[in-house]
Amino acid sequence: MKKTKNLIKFLLRKIGWRLEKLIKRNDYNIEVPHKELLSALSIAKGVFHLGAHRGEEAPIYEWFGKKVLWVEANPVIFAELSDNLIKYRFQKAYQALISNEDGKEIDFYLSNNDYASSSIFEFGTLSSGSSSLWPDKHLKHVNKKKLLSITIDTLVEKNSINIKDYDHWVIDLQGAELLALEGAVASLKFCKSMYIEVSKGDVYKKGAKWNEVLFFLEKNNYKQMWDFTSNHGNILFIKK
Repeated sequence: MKKTKNLIKFLLRKIGWRLEKLIKRNDYNIEVPHKELLSALSIAKGVFHLGAHRGEEAPIYEWFGKKVLWVEANPVIFAELSDNLIKYRFQKAYQALISNEDGKEIDFYLSNNDYASSSIFEFGTLSSGSSSLWPDKHLKHVNKKKLLSITIDTLVEKNSINIKDYDHWVIDLQGAELLALEGAVASLKFCKSMYIEVSKGDVYKKGAKWNEVLFFLEKNNYKQMWDFTSNHGNILFIKK
């Protein structure tokens, strides 16, 4: 059955159509974007978005007139991401597991919430159990895959990417944000603004913590643009 479905999807894609499963989501958390974020996006040459999922922000980037490079580790949804980007001429996706080492085989845990919380780290106390920040989601990992890691610098070099043209970075790697930054020694020089997901507590076991990310970015001459007062969220940094 699965082989037949994949064949149908492949044939439809060849003629510009697709077979799509409609997913009803009940977990939207709509936030008013900070004016500093809108300003950073508006003046950026392009966007480097790590942790693409299905490319939900693609229409926003298109509205701003930005070219975009997406990176998604999960091979299960990568084909859907690619399909979703077909309509956008200047948006392209790469399937890669970003870390601070090249060629390391790593367990990638697939989550139950439409894979949105999939990670190389297992869930921590703030993701599951009585202390969960999202008790209604009942987060858990339902499967795992062995994937080979790659650094940002190697991804850029291997694919002949002109990273200067993608100076606004979005990093949403479910606890692997610091590892990604550590593997971007050369590329980070051209990042002028960064919107990054951070956590103060144990959202992912052994995942990046807010103070570690803050220390790394301040050391590399980035300034946080607003106070971070919650246990988990996104914050904008601007290159000084």
